[in-house]
Amino acid sequence: MSVQKLDFAEPFFEVEYVEDEEKYTCETKSLVFNLAERSGKSLYIKRIPVLPLKGTVAEGVVIEGIVRMLVVKNYDSFRLDDPKFVQRVKKTWKSLYECSGIERHKGIPYFKSPKARIGGDTEINFCFVSEPMAPSGPHRDHDRDFDEVHAQIRGFGKMQKFVENDRSTFYQESIMAPGVVHEKFYDEDGVYPWHQYHSLTPCIYMPIEIDR
Repeated sequence: MSVQKLDFAEPFFEVEYVEDEEKYTCETKSLVFNLAERSGKSLYIKRIPVLPLKGTVAEGVVIEGIVRMLVVKNYDSFRLDDPKFVQRVKKTWKSLYECSGIERHKGIPYFKSPKARIGGDTEINFCFVSEPMAPSGPHRDHDRDFDEVHAQIRGFGKMQKFVENDRSTFYQESIMAPGVVHEKFYDEDGVYPWHQYHSLTPCIYMPIEIDR
């Protein structure tokens, strides 16, 4: 049983990883994500389940039956359009292009925190998109073999699917608000369609990468 403080999103967010706890008191307004994908176990807020790879906003409540959970405390305590905040993020986190070296990432307003590995099989990080209506660019391959979903932390965005590596072949999207985790895009073999994240407002989202 443990409650572990994570520092990957500092100094902007206070994040805790909770594992095998019967109860956890969520005192301040927080985002809560159930990461018990392997066990398939729900966690419970007032006896109502939060399913694996789903999230919610909670405050002043006891969460029960926790196998693996991520908590982002006081997640809405600052403005994403505050120029001072934007400059602090850009000085603290690397641009997506600096992280990937991929040509399609050059010049887009995406900035990534360091990654944290939790539970022995899952990696997470935060990505700040400083501008509205900014697409990440369609892709379907990743740098390693993992099952990935995305969780919204602040602002609003959408995950989109395409038939080909061409935005004109769009066929489906999921709208993302704080606490939302979109449905799985990968199939049983870990194959993805062409897909991308697309900001609607300045926003922060969290990729969740689970080893296959």
